[in-house]
Amino acid sequence: MNIPKTLILDTCVQKQNELIESFQNRLDSMKLDVFEANQSPSQTEDRAAGKVELLNAVGNELDFALREMEFLKTLNPEKESTIVEPGALVVTDKLTLYICVSIEQIEVQGHTVYGISTKAPIYAAMRGLKNGDKFSFNETEYQIKSIY
Repeated sequence: MNIPKTLILDTCVQKQNELIESFQNRLDSMKLDVFEANQSPSQTEDRAAGKVELLNAVGNELDFALREMEFLKTLNPEKESTIVEPGALVVTDKLTLYICVSIEQIEVQGHTVYGISTKAPIYAAMRGLKNGDKFSFNETEYQIKSIY
């Protein structure tokens, strides 16, 4: 299997853009709800406080997604990796992993690829390994068949 990393990165960027757009739409909708709620007079205590907390939480998630997009933009799909590092595609006997940001599985040319963050525990278990090396994660042993 030799999936072009440019296609994988493009698919990751597209998925990240969809996530960002979803957070942005949710944030916009919530802002309208929070600010409209504060416009109507009420004799009960302001119920918008909980909504503001949720608004802030969604805003933080949007900020995180934007930072991850910036990291994706730093990856060079033309770089050939010989070790497990950011931007490497790691084909194991069980999974195909793209070292980038945390992206759920994506389909590229009929293959399932999992985008994983450098902060993911599985990355810590395989960081710096080479083709043919083995590593264990969650009581499962993996063998690296290819890195590029």
